[in-house]
Amino acid sequence: MDPQHVPLSPGDHVIVCGLGHVGVRIVDLLARLGCRGVVITRSAVEEWRLALAPGFTVLLGDARESTLLRQAGITQARAVLGVTNDDAANVSIALEARRLNPRATIVARLFDRELAGHLEGTTGIDRLLSASALAAPAFLAAALGGGTLGSFESEGQLFIVDEAHAPASTTETVAAWQSRTGHAVVALARGEHTRPSFPPPESTLQPGDRLTCIRAAHTLHNTAARTKPSFVHNAHLALRDWWRNAPRPLRVTLVALLAVVALSIGVFRFGLGLSTVDALYFVITTITTVGYGDINLLNASDGLKLYGAFVMLCGAAIIAVLFGIVTDGILNARFRGVLARNHETERDHIIVVGLDNIGRRLVSEFARAGVPVVVVDTAEGPDAALVRGRARDPDTLRRAGLAGARAVVAATDDQLANLGIGLAAKKANPAARAVVRLYDSLLAERLHGQGVDAALSVSAAAAPAFVGAACCPGCFGGLVVGDSLLLLFRRPVTGDGAAPLAADERALWFIRPEGRPFAPAATPEPQPAGTTLVGCRLLPLAARSVGP
Repeated sequence: MDPQHVPLSPGDHVIVCGLGHVGVRIVDLLARLGCRGVVITRSAVEEWRLALAPGFTVLLGDARESTLLRQAGITQARAVLGVTNDDAANVSIALEARRLNPRATIVARLFDRELAGHLEGTTGIDRLLSASALAAPAFLAAALGGGTLGSFESEGQLFIVDEAHAPASTTETVAAWQSRTGHAVVALARGEHTRPSFPPPESTLQPGDRLTCIRAAHTLHNTAARTKPSFVHNAHLALRDWWRNAPRPLRVTLVALLAVVALSIGVFRFGLGLSTVDALYFVITTITTVGYGDINLLNASDGLKLYGAFVMLCGAAIIAVLFGIVTDGILNARFRGVLARNHETERDHIIVVGLDNIGRRLVSEFARAGVPVVVVDTAEGPDAALVRGRARDPDTLRRAGLAGARAVVAATDDQLANLGIGLAAKKANPAARAVVRLYDSLLAERLHGQGVDAALSVSAAAAPAFVGAACCPGCFGGLVVGDSLLLLFRRPVTGDGAAPLAADERALWFIRPEGRPFAPAATPEPQPAGTTLVGCRLLPLAARSVGP
């Protein structure tokens, strides 16, 4: 294993640059893991500084200065995390830290994931992570509900962490349960206050056992491919929107007239002895009143003549309906940017309120997961249905389709407004899940289940992944489960079919190349080149030391 990727151990020296909402959560987790180190910040909330564990000290100043990094012990540091609120400063800190200590693991915060991919491959920075992107799966998991604890993305694959309970009467082993459900068990807690631990596959489940398990959901949609929808796709969406929003009498009339056309093709085909194409041609020329030059009803029976007269009268109605559809479509297109669209007929979608950084990220991540989204905001939105207005107004939520929504996610910059939106949505539709974004993670914990279904802090949701990137090679996601830190990682399988694992790491499954199915990590089959091992690490956490 590369020396600069040796996992962190208790007592390891870590430098955290930035003590905002994300930084303080990272320091808290590191301290609970037994790490020690230094925090560099321009300014810090006083109670946060006082709440820091004894193993961490605070230096005030600009972490981009090499003298301050040296004062923090950069040459002895096992890891450096740049997590200020300034993306450019974070990149600068990471580059300077890499220059001063080539062996340290360097992790930095950066919102732009595309830029992060370029920088990771060219600058020597180990990981560049976006707090909003890391938190988005947690919001998705909360919105979907059930026993979902969280979800993570890695290279286009969505991994979902669930909580399950052993049946009341069971004699299954862990291995048998995994085989039956297709889920990989990563932690088992027996009893109310028992710390989760890795269960041996041969161990027998007992009633009441709490299982933390992971499943691979599906491949996420490629947003790049969705940026330029095809003409057929656009036409389908336009037709669907028109059908949903058109008045019921107009839809009934159109269906009836189309039925008349289909019936008439059959009548004239058999009545006049025409082919199907000729019968279609005759019906269209009759409806549009441009025919009777080549095929006519002069020598037909009286019944066919009367039916032909009926078709002529229906033709006038069909033309009127078609003109109405075209006019309605033109007006909708013209006023789409002026008037808010009505999505009352939407079903099984998620309403996202707010289009700041986290809101836009949520819309993007939900869409990539294949979940339909309706956005509520006062400004123009991304590639998603948009309803303009104040979300605390019942009429706005009604127009966003609250009656048929799976969940409402309030993600504005105002945490009290988010709480009000969540409570209003829950009151209007108790069946829809209410998920609210809060800055204060302690308040989020206390509000969980108190009028809303989930109250999440972006910083608390993102911090485990930052810590995982610093202490676990290949980590792509982290989650606090009880009093343990669960980390997921991916590592390439070497030529001899092996992947390096630490003593506290477990293999889950292999992901084979070219989209081939997953294989259990215990399979004796040799793995082809390009295979990736997905595994997990479960680290015990001490009692919490930071409250915000």
